[in-house]
Amino acid sequence: MAAGESQPTPPDPALVAKGLQLYNDARLSGGGNFSCASCHLSTGHTNNKTYDGLDVVAVGDPNGRSTPTLWGAGQRMVYGWEGAAPTLEESIRGIIVNRMKGAAPSKETLSALAAYVRSLPYPKNWQLDDDAPIAAATDAVKRGFALFTSDGGCNTCHVVPSLDKPNVEDVGTGGRFKVPSLRAVASTAPYFHDGRTASLRDAVKYMWDFYAKKMNTGRVLTDAELDDLVAYVSAL
Repeated sequence: MAAGESQPTPPDPALVAKGLQLYNDARLSGGGNFSCASCHLSTGHTNNKTYDGLDVVAVGDPNGRSTPTLWGAGQRMVYGWEGAAPTLEESIRGIIVNRMKGAAPSKETLSALAAYVRSLPYPKNWQLDDDAPIAAATDAVKRGFALFTSDGGCNTCHVVPSLDKPNVEDVGTGGRFKVPSLRAVASTAPYFHDGRTASLRDAVKYMWDFYAKKMNTGRVLTDAELDDLVAYVSAL
C-alpha cells in the first residue's frame, strides 16, 4: 500500500458474529432447508459441488454453476458466474432471493452477512509475497510465475490483487462468464462455471491452449512447463 493511503476499516466483530449466525440460518431460504453454509460451508469455503438452483447436478451440466470459495471474496471485482452483481451485497441478495427462494433480506441482514464474508481471508502460501515468489520458493513455483506473467498471458485476466477481473469472457465453454479468482484454486475443484474439469492441471492446460490459439502464438506448453505453471497457481 502506498504511503498516505488509508488502511481498510476492519469489520466490526459483533457484526461479523451476527453475520456468521445468519450465514448458518436456514430460515433465510424459502423452504427453510438451505443456508449459505449448505453450499459454502461454515468456513466460507466451497463444498466442491455444482448446482442448478439448489439441486446438485453432474459436473459439466450446461445449466450447472460450480460453487466458488468465499475466501477472499471481499476483494473480488464483480460477483456471480454471469458477473451481474457489482457488489458483494447485491450478490448475497440475489442468491437469497433467486436461488434460495427466500424473502428479500433487510439492509441489516445484508450488512451482517457481507461483514462475515469480508472477514474470510484466503490462505497465504509461504512461497509468495504479494503473489510473487520469494527467494526461498521452489524452482518450480518460480518458473511457473514466469510463465504466468509472460507467455501464458494469465495475468491479463487474473489481475492482482483479486486475481479476477470485472469483465466476462468467452473461453469456449458455452457462453460468456466471469473470470474466476485464482485464490485457493488448488482446493476449489471442479473448474469452470459448470464444473466440467475435475483436475487443475487439465484446467490450466485448457486455458493455455485457448489463449495460445486466441493470440495466435503457436506456443506449445511442455509437460514440464505445465507442471511448473500448476505449481505456481497451486500456491496462490
